[in-house]
Amino acid sequence: MAKRRSTEDTAALSRRRESVDEPQLFDLHPLNLGGFKLTSRRAEPIGRPTLEQFAGALQFAVAAENCSPYWIGDLWNYGEGRQDWRDRMDQAIKDLGSPFTHKTLMNMGYISRKVQGRARELAPTIGHASEVAALEPDEQVEWMDRAKTEGMSVRDLRLEVKASRRRKVIEGQAVLSGMFRVIYADPPWPYGDRPPSGSGAEQHYTTMTIDDICRLPVEAHAEQNSVLFLWVPVPLTFENPGPREVIEAWGFKAKTGRCWDKVLHGFGHYVDVRHENLWICTRGSCLPDRPTPMLPSVVVERRSPIHSEKPESFRRDIERLYDGPYLELFGRKPVEGWTVFGNDARLWSQEATAQAS
Repeated sequence: MAKRRSTEDTAALSRRRESVDEPQLFDLHPLNLGGFKLTSRRAEPIGRPTLEQFAGALQFAVAAENCSPYWIGDLWNYGEGRQDWRDRMDQAIKDLGSPFTHKTLMNMGYISRKVQGRARELAPTIGHASEVAALEPDEQVEWMDRAKTEGMSVRDLRLEVKASRRRKVIEGQAVLSGMFRVIYADPPWPYGDRPPSGSGAEQHYTTMTIDDICRLPVEAHAEQNSVLFLWVPVPLTFENPGPREVIEAWGFKAKTGRCWDKVLHGFGHYVDVRHENLWICTRGSCLPDRPTPMLPSVVVERRSPIHSEKPESFRRDIERLYDGPYLELFGRKPVEGWTVFGNDARLWSQEATAQAS
């Protein structure tokens, strides 16, 4: 069965079809490279080009293909940074008849913003750069140098980076020990089906069943008076068993929560879901250390292109409310002042396992 197109993709396709017969930029202003003329869809020889002219034109075409995604990303980032353009940016993009969706442009902007300097120079393609965009700059350079030297495909690079991350998590965080007053968790929740976009969670990370999440001995590492901040996708709110069973199994009670408005549209079967909930749960007595000024219950912040990545502003708010010690479950990277237990690590301390069994 063919995948259903999103409304945004369908609109972009319609605009692209409507603009086929319109004169394109390089039809109106061809590029003359000395031996070849480049129009929007053709490279036409001028007279009888020399081999050197052919090689020069081909080099330009290859370079343009590799460079243009970064050009687009850098231009997008510049436009996004112009506060005085915010109300007109979307319309300007539509007027161009761009074949790219808003999400694609945002992805290019993200890669261009994250991959800079030497890493960008070494990246064989924009696809390679996208695989390391979430890494630190020195790691990006290391991986891009290796990808270029070893001739790695994008898929090869993706598998190598994932394997490296898993090794780091297992070597550095495979055993969890200690007691924590503040726990911040973003579990790899299971989904009963795939969203209309076809971009299910399983395509991005390995999910866990509700029973497996419940069995994690979180309670053994939570102080008697502690607080849990738990990310819960909207559809799972109504699942049974679901997040409520996890909270109970971990020894907490749900008290209240915050809502993250991601600004950009998402997907859903009934409505366009663009928000996610952060449940606040307590064990014993654990009111905020600094309750005033009170934080807003709704946070409006544009989401990242990285699947399931949460804004760091929520972590900063947690630190403003509570003193630690802090534990992040299913974390993706080390954070100063926090014990971060990675998503790929399933081993816990023997003491915790014994207490939870």
